[in-house]
Amino acid sequence: MPALIAEEYTLRFAGLADGDAEAVPGNDEHSPEVWCGDDSVNSLEQVIEVLPRASSGELWATNELVATDGAIDITAIESVHGLDTDALERTAGRSLDELAARTDAEPIVPVDDHQDIVDRRRKALCALGYDVRFRWQIASDRYSIINPQEAYQPIITALRRRSETGAFGWLSYRDWGGLLKLFVVCPGLKQVVGPPEGAVDIDDEDDIDALGDRRVGDTGTADSDEELVVYGGFETGYDFRGTQTLWAKPILYFPNSETVVPDTGQRYTRRHYGQATNADHERANDRVPISEWWASIYDDVETRLVDVDETLRRARAITYDFDVLPFSAADCYRYWGIADTYAAVAADRATSLADPTSRPTVFNLQLSLLIALLEEYTGSWASNTYQEYLEVAGELLRTPAMMIQLAMQEHDRQVEDAAERVLTEGQQTLSDALEDIVDIPGIDVDTEAALSDGEAQRLHDEVQQQLDDI
Repeated sequence: MPALIAEEYTLRFAGLADGDAEAVPGNDEHSPEVWCGDDSVNSLEQVIEVLPRASSGELWATNELVATDGAIDITAIESVHGLDTDALERTAGRSLDELAARTDAEPIVPVDDHQDIVDRRRKALCALGYDVRFRWQIASDRYSIINPQEAYQPIITALRRRSETGAFGWLSYRDWGGLLKLFVVCPGLKQVVGPPEGAVDIDDEDDIDALGDRRVGDTGTADSDEELVVYGGFETGYDFRGTQTLWAKPILYFPNSETVVPDTGQRYTRRHYGQATNADHERANDRVPISEWWASIYDDVETRLVDVDETLRRARAITYDFDVLPFSAADCYRYWGIADTYAAVAADRATSLADPTSRPTVFNLQLSLLIALLEEYTGSWASNTYQEYLEVAGELLRTPAMMIQLAMQEHDRQVEDAAERVLTEGQQTLSDALEDIVDIPGIDVDTEAALSDGEAQRLHDEVQQQLDDI
C-alpha cells in the first residue's frame, strides 16, 4: 500500500517469486532480507504489482456555458471574445435564445477522439481522500496503452527458463508510477575479470608496446590487482507523460560497490501503437512481441560479457595524470556535465584511492562517480538527470578516448587565453581511436592494438575460449 500512495518510490527485490532467492551477491553476500531492507522479502513478481495497471478511462470535457440543469448562459456566450454573435444570428436566421431552445446541450461532453490513461487502484485511493495521481496522459485515439504489468510479467517466465530464479534488483518510479526505471541483475551472468598487466603512457609512443612491463604505483585501491566481479542484467523503463515508448537495454552491475553501468548492446524500444502485449497480433504485423524481448536481451547480455573482460581490463589500465592535465579531477567531471556536488565528491574519492593520488584510472573515475551518486544523489533514481549521469559512467568504459577529448574540448572552450588551449585544430573532432589522442599529454590508453604481441594473443585466446563455451 505505501508504494501505491507514494509519489516517488524505490523498491528492491530478490528472486523472481516468493522464496526463490537464497542470497544476493555483494562484497559480503547479503540475505534477501538485508538486500530488501525489510523483514519481508519482495520478489520481482510482487514489485511489478505496484506499477500502474494502466487502462483506458473515459474522458470528458466540461462546458461551463451550460448549467447543470441544461440552461444555456446566453450572456456568457455573447461575451466570448472573437465570436460575432450578430453574424451568427443572421446566418442561422434565429436569435441566440431560439438556438439555445432547440438544443439539448450537456454541461459535460464525452471526448471520443482521445483517451485517458488511468490506474483504477490509485483512482480508488483518491476517492478515499489520498493525495494520489491516477491519470497521466490524454492521448489520441491512435495511442495504444502498454500496461506495464502485462509488459513486465513475461520477464519472470523468460528468466525462469534460464534458471535465473535468484535474479535481484530494484525499481524506482516518480509521478505515482508514471515514470519508471527497473533494474534486473542476473546472477547467472557473472564474469570474473583479472587485473590489467600494466598501463600504457601515450606521452611516450615507445611505451605503447610495453603493457606487459608493469609499473609500480599505476593503480590504487580502487584499481587493485584483485579480480573484479561483474554481473550482467538489463534496465527497462517508460514515461507516461508524453514519450510514447517503452524501452530496455543491457547493464553491468558491480556487486562490491552496488553500482550499475549502462552497457553497450542492442537497445529495445516499442512505441505505443498496435497491441504491444498481444503476441499473436504483433507477429502478424512483423513486430517482435514485448513478451519475447526479455529472452533476447538475456542472450544479448550473455554474449556481451565476452567483451566485458577486455573493456574492464582496458579501463583499469588507462590513467589520467592530473599533474600533467591542465585541469583537476573535479573539473574533469564538470566538463562531462556532472553537477558540482557530485563532481567534488567523486573527485575526492578517485584521487584519494589512486596511487599516486594524481593518477586515477578510468575504472576508478567511473566507479567513484557511481558511488558519489549512490551516496549523495537525493533525487529520484528514475529521473532523467540520474540516468544521464549513469550514461556518463557508461561512456567512460565504452569510449574512454572520446571522453578525454570531450573534457579537453570543454576546457579549451572555457579558457580565455588561446595559449592555454590543449587540442590542436586537427583534434577538434571526437574519436575513440588511439592514434587520434596519442599526442595528448597526461593520458594513458590501452586498446587491444596497443598490447604487446604476446599479450594480444593471450587476450584473443581468452575471448575465443569464452565464445566456444557459449
